[in-house]
Amino acid sequence: MIARPLRLAVVGAGPVGLSLAVQAARALPQAQISLFDTRAIDADVSGDPRTLAMSLGSVQLLQRLGAWRDEAAQAITEVHVSQQVPSLVGLVGGLVGGWLGGSFDEPQVRIRASDSGVTMLGAVLSYGNVTAALQQVWMQASQAEPQRLVSRFSTPVRSLKSLSSGGVEVDADIAETFDLAVIAEGGVFAEQARKAITRDYGQVAWVGQVTLDGARDGVAYERFTRHGPAALLPLGPGRAALVWCVDGADDPVAELNDDQRCCVLNTIFPAEAGRISRVSSLKRFPLGLNAERSLTSDSDGRIVRIGNAAQTLHPVAGQGLNLGLRDAFVLVRTLARSDDVDQALRRLNRERAADRWATIGATDFLARSFTWQFPGASTARGLGLTALQAVSPLKSALTKQMMYGRR
Repeated sequence: MIARPLRLAVVGAGPVGLSLAVQAARALPQAQISLFDTRAIDADVSGDPRTLAMSLGSVQLLQRLGAWRDEAAQAITEVHVSQQVPSLVGLVGGLVGGWLGGSFDEPQVRIRASDSGVTMLGAVLSYGNVTAALQQVWMQASQAEPQRLVSRFSTPVRSLKSLSSGGVEVDADIAETFDLAVIAEGGVFAEQARKAITRDYGQVAWVGQVTLDGARDGVAYERFTRHGPAALLPLGPGRAALVWCVDGADDPVAELNDDQRCCVLNTIFPAEAGRISRVSSLKRFPLGLNAERSLTSDSDGRIVRIGNAAQTLHPVAGQGLNLGLRDAFVLVRTLARSDDVDQALRRLNRERAADRWATIGATDFLARSFTWQFPGASTARGLGLTALQAVSPLKSALTKQMMYGRR
């Protein structure tokens, strides 16, 4: 435990910031915690329809925090990853699959919760439901200890400045000094100032919902196409969230009407995903990578960045929020186990490095593979899927990584 009461500022009351604040309130019972956000405290966040894919580890974390709502979530019991390929690639993949002991009409990987002895691999729910549940838990704690746990909604943070004394000055119309400030708001790629590592993939994501006929409940589909990845995330009977990634400069989706988009999507996804009968209005987001080399740096002093403030990822693997929640969990754990803030931050960087870079590297590799123009790129990706399906230890390792991150 920190020797004297820690003064902690959390900037951003999204899922990552709220998770951090609630965990810190419990694990650091003497700490004084102030949570800042620009939105009003009475703003209804529950209606925000943005879709979040949460790993099993993230689900378990929310359950421990008392912020899990079964009725708002759709469990993912199976993930089906496949590649839409030319016939030559399918032929080569079939030959390699047969050599490895499998038989595949096209490169694919099926990951089932039952194979790992769990009830779900993760769950799909809306940003609004996650945020509202976490905010309710925080507000209950804040009302019970108003002097220690302070809600600073409708209070934008103008700037943060490291102090030579070791603290951080937080300017939110008035300047206050804290021992540690955590930035937990980052926004999407296009809204961010570039970080130490940045890459514009030249892709955009079209995001919305679809209505499906004949779909299997609880199955998420990831489909690799020549334009980029597309995904369907289950939302309940006959409904799925859509993430459709294509080239940004030569966007094949922009000029299509809803009926045309339905027709194209039905040629992309495998027949077992169900027939798409309706597409909602879609929103378009540029895609890229922004990442800090570590969650803290010498130049920042006691300013920590977590979640999208530390890394913004391509949605191909759906790992952005899960990585941010793990950032928050490890930060609180290191603070609770140390009697020195600076020592805790050094430990934080060490403990988070492997998981962060394994996730960032894998996501970046997949995203960039769709921009490669050299012959054989699609074949190599397809053969990788075929081998992954056939080699059980590799698939098991991938499943654990998806559910819990790298430990």
